[in-house]
Amino acid sequence: MRFLNTSRFTDRTPLRLLDLAYAVVLLPVLLVTKAPMLLFLLVGGLLLLFRKKPTGMTLTLTALFGLLMLFFSLYGAFNFSGLSRLKIFIELLIDILLIATVLQRLTRRINFYLLVSPILFMALSLFFFHSIPMLIYVVVEIFVLLWMILTHRMEGRLTETVRMAGILFLFSLPWVVVLFLFFPRISFEHASYGFRGDGTTRMGHGGTMYLDGKALLVPSGRIVMEVGFEGRIPDPNRLYFRGTTLYTQRKDHWEPLAPVRHQPYQPPPTRTPSLTRYKVTLYPTQKRWLYLLEMPRSAPEDARMDSDSVVTVTKPIEEPIHYAAVSRLEERIRQPLSPEVRRAALRYPAGDNPRTEHLTADIVRAYPDPQQRARAIVRLFREQNLTYTLRPEPLDLNRSVDSFLFKKRAGYCVHFASAFALSARMAGIPSRIVTGYKADTTDSIEHYLVVKEHDAHAWVELYLDNRWQRYETTAYAARVDTDTAAFLRQRQPGSTHNLLSRLNLYLMYLKYRVETWILYYNHFRQIQLLETARNDPTFVYRTVGIFAGIVLLILLLALRLRRPVCHDPLLCRIAPLLTSLKKQGYVRREDETLHAFFLRCRRDHPAAKPLETIDHLYERIRYGGDTSPESIARLEQAIRQAIREVR
Repeated sequence: MRFLNTSRFTDRTPLRLLDLAYAVVLLPVLLVTKAPMLLFLLVGGLLLLFRKKPTGMTLTLTALFGLLMLFFSLYGAFNFSGLSRLKIFIELLIDILLIATVLQRLTRRINFYLLVSPILFMALSLFFFHSIPMLIYVVVEIFVLLWMILTHRMEGRLTETVRMAGILFLFSLPWVVVLFLFFPRISFEHASYGFRGDGTTRMGHGGTMYLDGKALLVPSGRIVMEVGFEGRIPDPNRLYFRGTTLYTQRKDHWEPLAPVRHQPYQPPPTRTPSLTRYKVTLYPTQKRWLYLLEMPRSAPEDARMDSDSVVTVTKPIEEPIHYAAVSRLEERIRQPLSPEVRRAALRYPAGDNPRTEHLTADIVRAYPDPQQRARAIVRLFREQNLTYTLRPEPLDLNRSVDSFLFKKRAGYCVHFASAFALSARMAGIPSRIVTGYKADTTDSIEHYLVVKEHDAHAWVELYLDNRWQRYETTAYAARVDTDTAAFLRQRQPGSTHNLLSRLNLYLMYLKYRVETWILYYNHFRQIQLLETARNDPTFVYRTVGIFAGIVLLILLLALRLRRPVCHDPLLCRIAPLLTSLKKQGYVRREDETLHAFFLRCRRDHPAAKPLETIDHLYERIRYGGDTSPESIARLEQAIRQAIREVR
């Protein structure tokens, strides 16, 4: 192969092209390379600055130094967890390749290994980066490598090599699509992917809800979850993503029951209402809770769900995870309460809130039915003229309910939920608090929904009619303070802040679609796609039609790129003739003038009078200044006649 002929790489140009290739493919690798190996690369770069060829001793010392840096890079990393995730193996392989590449490059000779290594580095970097920026960067890498190969093979101008690289790149796209659909990438379970930015910790519910300065309040627009629904997005009053369930009140905070109380969840055997199917991308929270809409049908893979529909994984979430879920939004399951749960759901600090206890005692005497008591408590809250605010004054935690209802009369979701749950218990109604996220449909497009940190929420569930029923306690506020109202108005349609948010939302939606159909396409999604094709012939017709349209568009673009770029109007007119002569074996040399080229052609074809006319007219127009329409018309006529004779 001409490209693999090392004798052709004796000058500096191929080495520069190869160095450029390594600069492109090593950029992602350097982001995951440990500091000792970066030091080795720096030393290798300094050695390359010397013009002399390194001695055998220099190469030996460089190799030993590289192995030493390799040892320091991976020291302490060899453990069963790392080996099971393949991460340590890939790091080891990359470091060995870096050492070998530096040693080969120091010899200043190009061999097959140096030509193949950029492809290996590009492939190995995909084990660490799994995001749209990396996808785009890989496409750029492939194009640059292709362009460099063509630059060496063609030895032409930059515009010509870029144009030819674009043509070949376009022709490869249909084959890439076919190979992608039928040969999905290998999915490594427990592998760690994602840009470093994806590892930023989001706010997560840690199983505790505080009422003091650590209360659940994060007015941040940072994204916690991205949710894609199979059908339309449910109504806003059903977008409650359940996190933790809290029973026990400890003066300044609420916490769940001991884990030993929970039993594995069993779905009801009866027929259920319509199911809502969706997929979630949850960003790092450093907690173990997964967030699902109420009521989840079952736990996602590798997770467990208890009888309170709380879903957890075994380890804290340190990287973005993806899971599918099914929920029954319209169903509330009847289930008996165990004595332990009932006691926990009715327990409250007796005597701490005398005024509230007095009012709830009146409610109990007036309304024997628990449903009526719950409605009476709702009226009690509405009558207190409460204010919803994100900046409440601190409560008296020794009398938190009385302080909230009759003194401060202001707070946000945690204060409303805590006071309502304790008031219900004083009235003999079992209650519990649920923390999670209440999504807002203003952050949605079609079937795509974004859940942000400021969507964190707490609500109350009362045990009535043998089932837990949700109560949105913040709805009992009579007003919203000025600062909080201004914050909420930013999220309303039509505001300047919201318009910028909508633009960002569309970009995120595009990112989500690419991630769903490209980055996370694996064997299981392939099976799902084939099942859809087998059961829905129209899907096959649409897919074939779209693929044919893409191929046609690529062909049109390739034909457009194949047209030679001509910046000289006179040469543009002669270009078709040069193309016809090229097909007959007459190629104009790079240092050959057009007059000399025509003379060479006329020596082989003395009877080709149009070539003589074209040569004469070209000289007169180019150098004689004759740009009259008559001369241009005679030149074009002679070109057409010459093309016919050449053929």
